[in-house]
Amino acid sequence: MKKLIRMAAIGSVFGGITTSWLAPKAIAWYFKPPIDTPVSCAVPIEWALHKLQLAQLLGTLGGAILFLVLALTIFKEKAAVLGE
Repeated sequence: MKKLIRMAAIGSVFGGITTSWLAPKAIAWYFKPPIDTPVSCAVPIEWALHKLQLAQLLGTLGGAILFLVLALTIFKEKAAVLGE
């Protein structure tokens, strides 16, 4: 059961990172007009999605580090209580 939960967590993090990397590029590509127009939303969309992508990446890394530190703290306290 633990392995299944671990694999699900790893898969969800991998999927979140992959989506955060690919989705902004796909959305920016979708909103580019097929013809040249005087007004194009492509540049602001690419800028905004780049900032979103950066925030998602930093959030993912921050969460992973926070939970790693928390897990190490809990396991260290558990080992101390058990006398290991």
